[in-house]
Amino acid sequence: MKRVFSYSEKPILFILNTLPSLLPGIEKVIAVYYSNESDALTSTMVRNENGEYLPESFRISDTPSVFNRLRLDNAPYSWLRKEDLLFEVKTKEKVQLEIFNELSNNILLVRIPNSFDGKNDLFFIYFNQDLSNFGTVSPNKILTTDNKTIIAHVVRNSILTFLNNLQSDKELSATLNENTRAILRERNFLREELEITREKYRDGLIRLSNSYLADLSSATGTTYRFAESAVSKIRDYGGDMDTLKPVILQAVRYAETMNLEGTSDFVLISDFHLLIIEKPVQRQKEAIAEIVGDIPAKYTKTVILLDKLENAAHHVKSKNKLLTGANIGSEFPTPVSPPAITDALKKHKQKILYLFNEYPGRWEIIRSEFRPVQNILNAKPFREQLSA
Repeated sequence: MKRVFSYSEKPILFILNTLPSLLPGIEKVIAVYYSNESDALTSTMVRNENGEYLPESFRISDTPSVFNRLRLDNAPYSWLRKEDLLFEVKTKEKVQLEIFNELSNNILLVRIPNSFDGKNDLFFIYFNQDLSNFGTVSPNKILTTDNKTIIAHVVRNSILTFLNNLQSDKELSATLNENTRAILRERNFLREELEITREKYRDGLIRLSNSYLADLSSATGTTYRFAESAVSKIRDYGGDMDTLKPVILQAVRYAETMNLEGTSDFVLISDFHLLIIEKPVQRQKEAIAEIVGDIPAKYTKTVILLDKLENAAHHVKSKNKLLTGANIGSEFPTPVSPPAITDALKKHKQKILYLFNEYPGRWEIIRSEFRPVQNILNAKPFREQLSA
């Protein structure tokens, strides 16, 4: 499985590995090119070994002048023989680069401009003498001059297309990477800003708490100070700001009652003096009670009142608390006082009696366990009505 993008390879090596699939059956491909990384002329080769193209080393140090001359040639391509290439000649005699027999020229030299040194990179592609490299064409047919012209144009344009696509994909990838880095930088910046804001908020809690202590010290003549453990606990305080002052005041009173040293002019407040009640879990806003059956519209407000009381009673029981007016009133979406609950029950008394009589399966908790409601049910007229 390919694990890298094609543009992550060196372009010349990518072309070298691609040409055998574009031109199946070719003997080999030699690439001679300028490498800006090493600031020198570099070469590499792939050779057909039983249908598999394997990389091999290729030395150019023995004939650098030949390659430099070929790189300076402006012709986009040339068809050559092995005898025309000094690195293919076994004797030491110089062979002039001329075409003696056009039909025997089966090496295509493609020149591709190199943007770093202004010369051309060279691809030597070794074709068969016939047309067998191009599909099911009979191998008895040799490559003609017209065939070679077409092939050279197609191969060179294909190489240029590959290189342009590689460069475009590389630039696009660089843009995407830069955008990704920008997003990561922004995310890290916002994370740091959030942490700074949190730290400022924590410092603000400490300053506010110390100001409360200063006010108490001024009023009582006693010096109050937070221990490090108390400071850490206040920094993690997650309650409402309105409840912080009562928490500090209660801590001061608690610490004074436990002042084991017996001194009255200095009191140290530790973490265990701070009784911070956990922030209650926010419940979803209660939906308006759904009127079921044939309840007349005039009982709608009474049903809403009973449903709120029943829901509040359910939450109180889930916390293992007593079903008192104060506890139930604190569980309302907007907390209400026990007298307000009693007053509301009195105003809806007759309608409550009617609804309880008509719907005995509803509001079971407050019917059987909430005393203000039970007081309504135990009233004498209602009991006489039930026994009649």
